[in-house]
Amino acid sequence: MSGGGGEQDLNLVPYMDIMVNLIMFMLVVTAYIIELREAPVLAPSYSPDKGGSSAEKPKSFLTVAISSKGFGVLGSTSDIPAAELVKQGDKYPYAELTQTLRSYKGQYTLADNLVVTADGVVPYSALVSTMDAARSDRAGALFPGVTLGLAVQ
Repeated sequence: MSGGGGEQDLNLVPYMDIMVNLIMFMLVVTAYIIELREAPVLAPSYSPDKGGSSAEKPKSFLTVAISSKGFGVLGSTSDIPAAELVKQGDKYPYAELTQTLRSYKGQYTLADNLVVTADGVVPYSALVSTMDAARSDRAGALFPGVTLGLAVQ
């Protein structure tokens, strides 16, 4: 090598400073995204029958389907009749839904969990209001556990 200089050390301080800042930025962004995408979900449980007879009958559950036409209330067994609650104009009948769920809760042995499904055209505010109408009313708790389901068409 011509030019005569000696060996020079490479100054890594600016490079390390940039890398530490990038790593800290990525950690904060990743933690925020994970927290944003986390949603508590009640998963249905399954336990196979071991062949023994159980003295306790399994509880039925209800599904509330939200569409652009209104609500559909469906039972998990054929003993529970289906109910259809139609929208009046552009308003969903939340009070009627609460009354229907209250009457089903009084007539049948139902679990405290309710499944709510919605079409893709249903606004998010209607989904939240439906969950609020199904959880409780002035008379007390109805279905405190709500599971969100997928509406398959």
